[in-house]
Amino acid sequence: MSDSVTIWRCNGCGIAFFPQRLLCPRCHGHEFTADRVREAVVEEVSVIRHMIGQTDWTPRRIAAVRTADGQRITVGLRDESGPGTTIVLSEEEGAPFGQAKA
Repeated sequence: MSDSVTIWRCNGCGIAFFPQRLLCPRCHGHEFTADRVREAVVEEVSVIRHMIGQTDWTPRRIAAVRTADGQRITVGLRDESGPGTTIVLSEEEGAPFGQAKA
């Protein structure tokens, strides 16, 4: 598990994306550099109650979060964080997660 989340920054205009894009919608650049974000603020929270094809599913909380530079990412929540909470981001098997900052 990583202590941050990988985002992709356009080499042409600097805008960041998650997940990685093939083409920048702002400048139409096609070269990106990996960058890391470590914290974000929770904006909205939802619960996934059912998953098609899963028989032993446990409800999971997800959140729309915003990083300091304005990047919006959907992450899995590992705790009961709610809107306005600053969370620490982590990455596990390519998936982003967050939990309240200690």
